[in-house]
Formats: sequence, C-alpha cells, structure tokens
Amino acid sequence: MDDILENVRNEETGFAGIFDLRKTPLLCTNMVRQYCESNSCGKYNANWTCPPAVGPADECIKKIERYSKALVFRSDYKLNEWYDYERLEETIRMHQANVRRVRDLIPKDIGDHLVLSGGGCVYCKECAFVENKECRHPDLAIPPVEALCIDIYRFTKKNGIVYGAPEGEMYYFGMVLYDPQ
Repeated sequence: MDDILENVRNEETGFAGIFDLRKTPLLCTNMVRQYCESNSCGKYNANWTCPPAVGPADECIKKIERYSKALVFRSDYKLNEWYDYERLEETIRMHQANVRRVRDLIPKDIGDHLVLSGGGCVYCKECAFVENKECRHPDLAIPPVEALCIDIYRFTKKNGIVYGAPEGEMYYFGMVLYDPQ
C-alpha cells in the first residue's frame, strides 16, 4: 500500500497518509451512529450503505477493529456558495468517484480490506433500498466512514490532519482499512 500512496494523490486529494492503527487507533463510538440516526443527510433507512442496513453499531465496530492499517485521504473541493445544494451533491459524487479510483489502485494481493467513503453512497439517483430491492451496483457502492461508527473528526484532530474546510471549500474523507500480508 505504501507504493500506491503517490498515486492516491491527484488534483482532488488534499491529504493522504498511512496509519498504523495499533499506534494510532481509529476512534469508534455509538455517538457517531447517533448522527446517522438523526438523518441529517437523508440517507438513514434509505440507503444500503447506511444504517440500519450496514448492521448494528457494535458489529460495525468489531469489523473495524480487526484491521491494523489505514490509508486515509481527503478530497478537497471549491464551492461557490454554502447553500448551493447542487454543487454540494456534485462534490459528494466527485469524492465517491475519487474513492472508487483509489479502490481500483489497491493491489489484488492485499487480502482482506475495507474501503470507506465520506457520506452515504450517491452512485444511484435513488437507492434500491427504498424499493426493498437489492443494491443495483454492489461493486460500486462504498459505505460511509460514519455508518461504521468511526469518529473521523477526532481521528483527524488527534493526527494533525485538517478536518474543517475554510469558507468556500468542502472536505470529504476516504479510507482503506487493511492488514498487510
């Protein structure tokens, strides 16, 4: 994974680094899931990559804890106005495309790994979850960091990574969790 770090960086990537989770553990908490349950993004109980479809919080935390390394990166985008909801939707789509690009860089022999994005999946205009159907694109859907109870704010703060974007910009985080072979 160290070899792909340079390829992770592109015009959208404002930060990329690899962390040893035994020394710098991810901070997982049910509190993050409570933000999901408040449905501020509109994806709760409406998306296969979000709660409750991703499973109970304690199971998600156990899933996260089995990995020892994390490639963490941030996608940075300019906004015209904060209330430009079309541009916000465009930036989350761009970020998730960037996450899929990073996912495609992962060596085939990496073994067990988990790719996470910022925000609920927006690949489809409307998720099949709301129609009580299976995901149309399970190979392209990527769960959000928050749905798996990762407190990305506290993790970035603890590791000196800029989390909050300045006015006129939007930041999203992506992550690849893995165990070196």
